[in-house]
Amino acid sequence: MPYIKAPIDVNQVMMTTFDNLVAPDSTARIIKHFIDNVDLEELGFKNTNPATEGRPSYPPANMMKMYLYGYRNNIRSSRKLAKACEINIEVKWLMEGLTPDFRVIADFRKDNIKCMKKLYHEFTKRVTVDVKTGDVSIDGSKFKAWNSKDRNFTIHKLEERIEWIEDRTDEYLRMIEIVDSNEDVIEGEFSREELDQKIDTLKERYETYIGYREYMRENNLTQLSLTDADCKLMKMKTGMDTAYNVQTAVDTETHLMLDYNMTNANTDHGQLAPTMEYLKEQTPDEVVNAVADKGYHQDRDYINCLENGIIPNVIPDDGKDTYSLEIDYRESECDPTSTDSTELMKCLHAGIVPEAYKNSIEDMEVVEVRRKVVDDDAEEDADPQNPFRSEEQMKTRAKEGYFVRNPEADCVYCPSGATLYHKSESDKRGTIRYCNKKMCKQCPYKDRCVTSEKYPWKEIDFTKDGLEKKAKWWTDEEPTPPDDNPDIGKGEKKKGKKKSGYHMEKKKVVRFKLRPNREKMDKRKCTSEHPFGTIKRWQGSLYFLLKRMDKVDGEFALFGTGYNLSRAENMFTFDELMERVGRKTA
Repeated sequence: MPYIKAPIDVNQVMMTTFDNLVAPDSTARIIKHFIDNVDLEELGFKNTNPATEGRPSYPPANMMKMYLYGYRNNIRSSRKLAKACEINIEVKWLMEGLTPDFRVIADFRKDNIKCMKKLYHEFTKRVTVDVKTGDVSIDGSKFKAWNSKDRNFTIHKLEERIEWIEDRTDEYLRMIEIVDSNEDVIEGEFSREELDQKIDTLKERYETYIGYREYMRENNLTQLSLTDADCKLMKMKTGMDTAYNVQTAVDTETHLMLDYNMTNANTDHGQLAPTMEYLKEQTPDEVVNAVADKGYHQDRDYINCLENGIIPNVIPDDGKDTYSLEIDYRESECDPTSTDSTELMKCLHAGIVPEAYKNSIEDMEVVEVRRKVVDDDAEEDADPQNPFRSEEQMKTRAKEGYFVRNPEADCVYCPSGATLYHKSESDKRGTIRYCNKKMCKQCPYKDRCVTSEKYPWKEIDFTKDGLEKKAKWWTDEEPTPPDDNPDIGKGEKKKGKKKSGYHMEKKKVVRFKLRPNREKMDKRKCTSEHPFGTIKRWQGSLYFLLKRMDKVDGEFALFGTGYNLSRAENMFTFDELMERVGRKTA
């Protein structure tokens, strides 16, 4: 059988317009119609009014059309976009034949990166007008940052590398002695010149790591990333890697991504209210239901949500149906029928259940409790929940047989005088783990303190509010660690009992139970994961190309606009979507 005959002779002259080469229902036509009906100057884009002098610039509207098309079709890098301007018919049509250099394309994104989220919100508003929406599902996902793991450091990691350099330096010095005594190079070993060069290299690296460690201690940093200073080392499905934790707010009815919040937090704790902030501003007189998984459990976050007209429906632990919450009591007059955030806050603090929360809040009561209060003559920066007013007090307490946590420096002082550093966090238990492998090796209490045969060092967990733990193996007859320990702060010890800086006082609080709606929580399973799967797999956006929080935030706006465009194409007909993206919003 013969082959199918080609319908086009490439040498034949064609009488057509460039517009005919683009399909009538192409995504490119939607992008063009949207950008043509958006006031880029109002959104803050640069060069929207061409200069009268100098070299002419490329039209921002054309550049923005190219970027939206690129992020919708997995063409993200400036070099690939520059190539698409030459070979992709739809991109050539959007650019009207313009072929900017890759540097010009990259500079446009860099100069207008803060405007991308405004454009994302504008597109989302237009496609959701007069559309029935449901609840808001909140979830987070880790996106790889432009920073390798080798260029990310923790105190613990630096201690290990410094220890390794010290050991290798000692080994090279031993080899130098052998070479000097034999005078000739032994087969298979290094020459004196090679050994000197290796020691110089190690010395340079040693000084660099010492500098990193001192910088982190001075600035109370738990991590230090050299390429992208804002990213953090996080646990991902592929293991530990540097990333950002992106929080998204997705509508349970349309599956459109209504908003997002860029964070570098390792966990989702406390991210519910911040992620809902923008959406609540758009509907100040409505009570919004938010649903989330167990990773968002935080009492203070629930309180913030309820005070601002947001009902947090967070999946509780197995065997539980409610959360027990407590807030300060403040007597005031309020309107329980109102859905205004100010009135809702007044009612909660007065111990009155607002009508909007009657199905979510139960067993509300005002009770009197004893709480710590800072004395008037105490230091201004004293923490009423922390009995230690200085680092010296913490270290002195540790030498009495306690593991004492310094929340400001994020470290733990142990009875031997060593300092344990932040190692990891537990999402489920909400604890922080501390250890110091190097100091445990030379600790005089190692035989009793370290109980694990697999891990010959001490690891201890603290909650975010925990300050000290008694060493179970400690007895009153234990000798006090020497004062010349390098990890113990020097200075003359003060005698006598130190003033605590606080006293106990009775106060009224409001206690109640929050009952999340299980029917609403079930919707989360098929809502939040959909956008992440589409962005990461179908659009191929597993990682960010840009660095620093503000630029990464803008790049995710392009991710989100591309996803919402794809979702809107499945929700509406071509003509309906063209009408929606073309009309202006208030």
